[in-house]
Amino acid sequence: MRKPDHWFVGGFRWNWGCRRRWVLATVIAGIFFASAAAATWSGGGESPAAEATKLTRPISVASCSVKLIDEAVLAFERPGILGAIEVREGDLVESGHFLAKLKDDVAKAALAVAAETAASDIDIRYAQAAADIAIKEVERMVAANEKKSNVVPDLDVDRAKLNAVKTALEVEKARHTRDINVLKAEEAAAQLATYRLEAPFDGFVSRVHLTKGASVKQGDPVLKLVSTRKVKVEGEVTLHDAGLLRAGAKVSVVLAVPEGAGGEAGKSYPGKLVFIDVETKPLSKGAVRIWAEVENVDNMLRTGLTATMTISPSKGE
Repeated sequence: MRKPDHWFVGGFRWNWGCRRRWVLATVIAGIFFASAAAATWSGGGESPAAEATKLTRPISVASCSVKLIDEAVLAFERPGILGAIEVREGDLVESGHFLAKLKDDVAKAALAVAAETAASDIDIRYAQAAADIAIKEVERMVAANEKKSNVVPDLDVDRAKLNAVKTALEVEKARHTRDINVLKAEEAAAQLATYRLEAPFDGFVSRVHLTKGASVKQGDPVLKLVSTRKVKVEGEVTLHDAGLLRAGAKVSVVLAVPEGAGGEAGKSYPGKLVFIDVETKPLSKGAVRIWAEVENVDNMLRTGLTATMTISPSKGE
């Protein structure tokens, strides 16, 4: 049966050509609106999925533990005898402050010898003088033969030229030897530095393990240095809350001060969220570990204490 060439819809006359044009216009319009929507999301806003995960309410995390961020048990890189220790337990030190050293008389002497050897240029000057004389000798022989043929045999001239080359190479060798001596002096200085202990950061000497005169093996603990300027407050949140958190969010920490422990109960310590674990703890029903870096304003945040941490929504969210 032959299809009709046209038909009437809503009072309008339609044919196959009109239908194709209508479908094409609909597709083009759909593509235009989709592109406009994508440009809107990429130009200044976030996708609906991202908007849904924004933190819009404070999250309170109880039973958080206070831990140290910077702590180090310091040791020497080499064995020896402890010659001096300049700090005691309870001392506050700055980064780079001298703490202790091994007996280093032999190392100092080795450095002095290496430095003196590296500073000498006698071999270079001697080799340069020998090279200058060898060149002049060749020039005189050549000049003599130019005035009168065969005054100096060719074989003697060749030997003089070889000697000139040799002395020129001696200059290079002397310079190379001096470069090696400079490197040996630097090595001796680096070796001497391993006899010293210096503070790697500003901190508090919490433990001294050895005293002057003690025999020290490589890696033996000498003292423990901790930093109390900032502490880590660690806790756990639910998997849902972890999805709402972002590193850098502001936090406030309040200590759970035991009765009779002193201190300012209820005082808030500011900080920022630093870490949100990418793993969950199966034994804790899917809890996620987080921790924040908190300013220890009056040194009341001591390791081992518990606290409550409140994570606030960021501005503009």
